[in-house]
Amino acid sequence: MQRWLRRITPDRHTLEKLWCLRPFKALVLDRGCWTFNRRSVTRAFALGLFIAFIPPTPLPVHLVTCVVLGMLLRLNLPVLIATVFVSNPLTWLPQVAASIWVGAKLMGMDLTPVLHHLKHRNLWTEVSQLWLPLLLGALVLGLTAAGTGYVLAQGAWRAHVLNQNSIRQDQHAVKP
Repeated sequence: MQRWLRRITPDRHTLEKLWCLRPFKALVLDRGCWTFNRRSVTRAFALGLFIAFIPPTPLPVHLVTCVVLGMLLRLNLPVLIATVFVSNPLTWLPQVAASIWVGAKLMGMDLTPVLHHLKHRNLWTEVSQLWLPLLLGALVLGLTAAGTGYVLAQGAWRAHVLNQNSIRQDQHAVKP
């Protein structure tokens, strides 16, 4: 995966030449945002999962949030941005529905009357009642996904390191 990410991400010299990044050159080109180490990658993966649960908007809120927080926290930007694409047009409907459901359950809200009255002519009136459960559910699901993702990323990184060490040991044992 690391080789694939390095292959598809632009190198620092290409980014230095982009006119739109000149004001942010010091932040964007910081080595901490482009290195693949355990701390940077696992935290970027967790933050990306959290940001992915921000409800979809017509504005690029996900990517802007990724870049700003990634640069401020010096997290691996390629991993962070790739992880945010867990949230995409194919996953938006289930993500929003799950967020509303979780938020409504936590608030003790019964969604049945809202869903029965949901018609085209009063759509915005009924949808306005769903914002609070949507935001609460998105927060809870985002935190859950981030925590789970962090633990899984730590485990995957550790398994990779142990696998690499066993391969190196096997190579040393074969050589006379």
